[in-house]
Amino acid sequence: MTFHRISRQPSRNAPPSRWTVREQNAAAAGRIAQDQGVHPALARVLAARGWTSAEECGDFLSPRLMGLRDPFELRDMDRAVERTIKAIRGGELIGVFGDYDVDGVSSTALMVQALRFLGADPVWFIPHRIDDGYGMQSDRIEELAKRGVTLLITVDTGITAVEEVRCARKLGMDVVVTDHHLADRELPDAVAIVNPNRPDAVYDGGRLCGVGVAFKFAHALLKGADASASEAKAFLKSVLDLVAMGTIADVVPLKGENRVLARFGLECLASSPRPGIRALLKLCKLEGRRLTAENVGFAIGPRINAAGRTDHAETALELLLTNDERRATEIAARLDALNTARRSTEAGISKLCMKQAESQMESGENSLLVVDDPTFHLGIVGIVAARLAERFYRPAIVLRSDPDLARGSARSIPRFDVHEALGACESMLEGFGGHAAAAGVRIVPARIAEFRTAINEFAGEVFRTRDMTPEVDIDTEIDGDEISWELFGDLARMEPFGEANPAPVFLLRNVRNAGEPRIVGTNHLKLWLQTGRQRRSAIGFNKGHLMDVCDCNGSSYDLLCQLSENTFRGETRLELTIVDARAGEG
Repeated sequence: MTFHRISRQPSRNAPPSRWTVREQNAAAAGRIAQDQGVHPALARVLAARGWTSAEECGDFLSPRLMGLRDPFELRDMDRAVERTIKAIRGGELIGVFGDYDVDGVSSTALMVQALRFLGADPVWFIPHRIDDGYGMQSDRIEELAKRGVTLLITVDTGITAVEEVRCARKLGMDVVVTDHHLADRELPDAVAIVNPNRPDAVYDGGRLCGVGVAFKFAHALLKGADASASEAKAFLKSVLDLVAMGTIADVVPLKGENRVLARFGLECLASSPRPGIRALLKLCKLEGRRLTAENVGFAIGPRINAAGRTDHAETALELLLTNDERRATEIAARLDALNTARRSTEAGISKLCMKQAESQMESGENSLLVVDDPTFHLGIVGIVAARLAERFYRPAIVLRSDPDLARGSARSIPRFDVHEALGACESMLEGFGGHAAAAGVRIVPARIAEFRTAINEFAGEVFRTRDMTPEVDIDTEIDGDEISWELFGDLARMEPFGEANPAPVFLLRNVRNAGEPRIVGTNHLKLWLQTGRQRRSAIGFNKGHLMDVCDCNGSSYDLLCQLSENTFRGETRLELTIVDARAGEG
C-alpha cells in the first residue's frame, strides 16, 4: 500500500458543504429506545428522521411483505391483466421489450419467468445501447411482428413510445406498457399503461422502478389467473432477488414498498437458486455473506450493467435466465471482464471530460456542464456525467458527438431537475427522456454550443434563485464511547441504505489524531483517532482534500462519519467512514 501526502493545490472539487444537524427530539428518542429496545444513538437517529410513534417505528424497522399494496391499485392494471391472460390462454405469442440497464434486464427476466410460470412461451428483445439507442424502435417492432408476436409487453420502457406503439398497432399487435419513467404530453395508444408516474396516476405506493412495476404486474397476473395462494407466494418470493437488483441499481427511494422489496430481495439474493446469481456472488467474493445495498451498487450491479454498456445486455439476461451451472460460470467471468474493460475506458473518458469541465468552470457558462467529444464511448457517458456532477457539484451532460447526431446522458444534483432543464431547451433537441436526476439526450452537433448557452441560462437562474450549496444532513451528535458493535448491529435494522434512507451520519466533536494522517491509494484519507476510550481507524474514500483539516498538529477537529466494518486478513474491526471534517469550535 502506497502512502504519501496530498499536494496543497487549490481544489476545483465541489464547494464546501453546509452541515445541518437534524432537529433532535429527545422525548421521542427515549420512547423509541424503550419500546424498540434499540441503542440510544439509533433511537436519536430515528426520532431525528421523524419517527415518533412506536407503531410506525416498528413497521420501519421490521418491514413485512404482507404490507405490500394491492397491485390492482395501479391504473390500467385490470386491462393489462385481462389482455395478457387472454393471450396466454389463447396460445398467442407474447413478446417482452426491455431495456439494457440493470433495471431493464432484471425486469425482462422477471416478466419472462412470470409468463413461463403461467404457461406462455414468450420471446424477448433488449436494444443494443449503441446500435439501437434508448427506448423502443419501430424496425425492431416490425421484426417481432414478423415472428408472430400479437401481444407486446414493455418493461422499464414505453411510456414515451407514441410512434412505436402506433407502429405496433398498425402491424396488428396489441401493446401493454409497464414503465416508471415520466411521460410526454401524449401517452401511447396502448391497451394498458401501467406506470405509477403517469400524469393521471393515483397510486400511493411510492416511486417504483421498472422491475418494481413488473413485479406488481406479475403479482396481478397470478391473481387474475387464479393461481393458488401457495404457488403465487412461492413464485413471487423467488423473483425478489431480481427486484432487489433493479430497485437498488436504479437508485429509487428506498422507502415504502421499495424498502420492503429491497430488504427481502437482498435476503433472496444472498441465497438465490439461480446459477447465474450464485456464480456472480462467488466471483465477487460475496458467497455466504449478508448482502447489503452497497454490494449491489458497487459489485453486482456494475457487472450486470457492463454488458449493456460495452457489449450487449442479452449476455446479462442469459445469466439471469440460465439453469446451466457451467454456462453461468462462463457468463459471470465474461461480465467481470467487460466490467474491467469498462473501468479502463471510463478512466480515459473521465480525464478528457475533467479538462473540458475545468475550463467551463473557469468561464461564464458553469452552472450546468456540457462536454462532448466524438471519441466518447456511448455506454460510458452516463457514469462520467455522474462523476462530473459529484466532483463539481453541477448538473452535467456528456455527449458523444457523431457527425449527424450527438447522443449522451445527463446527471443532476439535489434540488435541480435536469429533466425540466432539458424541457426548457426542447426546441434545440432531437429528443430527450428520463426524470429529475438522470436523462438521455439527442441533439444535432451543430447546435451543441447554442444548447450549452441556453441550458446554462436556465440553470444559472435556478442557482441564483435557489440555495444550491451542498448540504450534509447530520442525524445526531455521538460520543466516542457510544461507538460499539452493539450500535453497529442495531443500525443494520435500518438497512437497506440508499436514496431517501441514507446510512446515518454522526457528528464527533473535538476528535484528536492517534497517529499521523496519511493518503492511501490514489486519494483516500486514512486516520487513526482517539474516540473516547477507544483508538479507532477511519477511512475517507476520495477525501484527500480534507488532509489540511485533519493534519492539524495536535489540535482537535470535528468529524462527520458513518459506521462500517472492515475485514482484513481474517480480522474484522469496526471502522469509521469519513464523510467530512472541519476545524473544531473548541
